[in-house]
Amino acid sequence: MKKIIAVLALVVSAGALAQGGTGNGMTRGGHMHNNRGGMMMHYENLTPEQQAEFNELHAKHRNDMQKSMLDIREINLKIQKEMLADKPNQKNIDKLVDQKSKLQAQHQKEMLKFRLEMKEKFGMEMMGGMNGNMMGM
Repeated sequence: MKKIIAVLALVVSAGALAQGGTGNGMTRGGHMHNNRGGMMMHYENLTPEQQAEFNELHAKHRNDMQKSMLDIREINLKIQKEMLADKPNQKNIDKLVDQKSKLQAQHQKEMLKFRLEMKEKFGMEMMGGMNGNMMGM
């Protein structure tokens, strides 16, 4: 019975992680447009060559971030499984939390690195004024 409950909890948690929409994690409600965040109005001011370069860099960054988020979600599921065990092991949970923290820190560093690269290549206006609305931040 406990195994059935554990499996059901995993299925429900996987469904909770799934989001509607475009599947790229971008927020809705007028803040994000065409997967470029608040940068859309500035994107149109770029030359076609700059747009192509931006698209390439943005696609690579998005793929890297999706991989990172999947790794974090996998650790979340491992933590949930451990918590559902008959006798959860606190040492295992602590180890998983430490792994998750390292991944989250690396994820944020990569996001900020990308923001700085975009600022250097395309100017401050590409960052939406650096107000933190880029890439779901």
